[in-house]
Amino acid sequence: MQCSLNFSKEEKGKVRKWLSGFPARKTNTAFEEARVEIGNCTVTLYTSGKVLVQGEDAEKIKQRLIHNVGVSGERLLGIDETGRGENFGSFAVAGVLGDTNKLRSLRDSKKIRGLEAARKEVLKQSEGHLVLLKSASEIDALREKGSNMNEIEAKMIAEIVQNFRKKGFGGRILVDGSRLKGVPKEVEFMVKGDDLNPVIGAASVLAKTARDGSEDKAVRKSWKNS
Repeated sequence: MQCSLNFSKEEKGKVRKWLSGFPARKTNTAFEEARVEIGNCTVTLYTSGKVLVQGEDAEKIKQRLIHNVGVSGERLLGIDETGRGENFGSFAVAGVLGDTNKLRSLRDSKKIRGLEAARKEVLKQSEGHLVLLKSASEIDALREKGSNMNEIEAKMIAEIVQNFRKKGFGGRILVDGSRLKGVPKEVEFMVKGDDLNPVIGAASVLAKTARDGSEDKAVRKSWKNS
């Protein structure tokens, strides 16, 4: 059995410090910062901040690590998109409400193997989610009226924010990428957030699986604006 966790660069130091208290094992690649034995499990810390726990008690060791490392969980709404730079198919924006510690197995969907299993994990561990899709024809129609992809994405983000606000969520909102005009001011943006924050990573997974599952494979028109 195995399970994984993901930590930011700031959190990784705490993880390494805690792992230093256990018997060390030889690392196998340049991407491994530490490899230790905890009970009957092998725990490997990678330079990316990923932690892989392998062994019969992997789930127990995972929970023990989260508890003892001293990384506080944060309840927030994470938002991410996929399909923006493609020339075909739908454009997806997803929002996930959840706790960072409960979603630590998630990260940027481009770096996850077994996306369907990851999608099920998001649905199981999150408090709520919303995925918005715009088809190739809808994107073309909006562009024909003068909208660019920044404006299209900003409106979809604003719709997700409004939906969760109406349902009573008043906490922190994090969006992957650079700030866009037209998004509520209280919303924060984080470059590479899908790889740095587990809740944004969870949103990345839902956006990716929703786009991949869409039957819309139509080619979008070419436009000079972004």
